[in-house]
Amino acid sequence: MTELVEEYYDEPTDYVEDEALGQIVDAMWSSYFAHTEFLLPSFEQHDIEGDILCASVTISGAKPGIVTVSVERPLAAPLAAALLQEDGELEDEDVYDSLGEVANIVGGNIKALVPDAGSLGLPVVSTAKPLHGASDRLAARLDANWQGQWMTFEVWLSGGNETGQG
Repeated sequence: MTELVEEYYDEPTDYVEDEALGQIVDAMWSSYFAHTEFLLPSFEQHDIEGDILCASVTISGAKPGIVTVSVERPLAAPLAAALLQEDGELEDEDVYDSLGEVANIVGGNIKALVPDAGSLGLPVVSTAKPLHGASDRLAARLDANWQGQWMTFEVWLSGGNETGQG
């Protein structure tokens, strides 16, 4: 019996799962975007085609990872305007900063779930999703629709070594 228990605890654990990510995104949306349309989560994956913007933040520490928020490019400006509660045209810098802030908010909450987490990196915004190492694994994903366009939230954790340790 002891061997079974020890074997169970040696399995690598993702401290973040789809449900936890969904709750974090829902809380973030309620706090920062309550004045806008609802964010509609999907039970199916919707890969974003064409032009995207992707914001990411890294989590350092014993269980390193990366949190990403990807949006269809036409969605980035309305999302930024909603976050900033601004009307009219926004500068590209404001759009990028706002998307980075969304990743930062979600990433900070994810970091709180990861034992022995180190620091949260600064947000990086690009026109492509970040590359992941061969040992990284997708721990959680949430696809959601807002104003008829898709956004994807992902949490990637380091695969660790052969013993399941990070």
